[in-house]
Amino acid sequence: MKRWVLLNPGPVNVTDRVRGALLRDDICHREPEFAALLRSIRGKILKLFKISGTHTVALLSGSGTAALEAMLSSFAEEGKKILVLSNGVYGDRMKTILEIHDSPVEVLRSEPGAFPEMEKIERLLKNDSSIHGIGAVHHETSTGMLNPLAAVGALAKKYKKTFLVDAVSSLGGETVDFKKWSIDACAGSAGKCLHGLPGASFVILSKAQAKKLRMKKPRSLYLNLSHTLAHEERDQTPFTPAVPIFYAFDEALSELLKEGLSRRIRNYAKKSALLEKGFMDLGLHFLVEKKYRSHVLTALWTPPRVSYRALHDSLKKAGFVIYAGQSNLEGKIFRVANLGDIREKDIRRFLVTLKKIL
Repeated sequence: MKRWVLLNPGPVNVTDRVRGALLRDDICHREPEFAALLRSIRGKILKLFKISGTHTVALLSGSGTAALEAMLSSFAEEGKKILVLSNGVYGDRMKTILEIHDSPVEVLRSEPGAFPEMEKIERLLKNDSSIHGIGAVHHETSTGMLNPLAAVGALAKKYKKTFLVDAVSSLGGETVDFKKWSIDACAGSAGKCLHGLPGASFVILSKAQAKKLRMKKPRSLYLNLSHTLAHEERDQTPFTPAVPIFYAFDEALSELLKEGLSRRIRNYAKKSALLEKGFMDLGLHFLVEKKYRSHVLTALWTPPRVSYRALHDSLKKAGFVIYAGQSNLEGKIFRVANLGDIREKDIRRFLVTLKKIL
């Protein structure tokens, strides 16, 4: 089977080393061999972001959305609201999760490609004492916009609110400063910019917040962060984990530690710049202003007289998989991600193919 170049925001192309990890020995998750694997992954995540002294991490079997739901449901409180800042599908997903768990939620929305004004956010925090937390997406994958979380984190710190971040599609590809941004908890995934496989996710949370969680009433069995942490701090998991996926994640983290996080982020910026130039040369129009665009994914208006389906199918025949627009942008835009083991030669070949098709 030929190699598809996956220009979708996960699953991603992985290295042979990561893929090969799936073929390791079968082990029982109640044995010392798995305990060592679990310890290794958790330690590498904290080392990668240089937060071993201030944060801990709960590793889960499930997609990034599982980590997001575990974070939001664990931090939700009866009678107190979480303010969700939404400018796309994934901001709205935070709202949906909280509503499912019967948690009070207030949403401050903006149009795709924009972000709620800081003045409005601060006004709400100042005037509504029932708000105990702020939820925000770092990289809004539905548009390719990188949201200004440093400014939001400053407000969270000023008004003593719990800051909950969805960085599922940005960790490893964009800068996330847990300490300076006052991030209390952050959902992430193996299968995005960390270049692992889908099926492993995690929540990084401050040690202070981890202590507070122990006092809260559980809202879920499987997605209870406090319960998960209690087991993982004893090198155990509460339920059967996705062992082969964990093997692959451990290898992906080893590759990233060897590469260096800052270097990977620079490489993402280079790949994004190469795509941007190619799109401009083709006369394509961007959904998001340059100053707000991430280095992870680019959203483009579908050219007139070209359907997304025809564009997708033609590119797939040539070995490239792109992504559709979501919600009210479906059929209007197409998205090109550069996550995973994508090389410059892959991007150059894609741009040549795209030009021929258009």
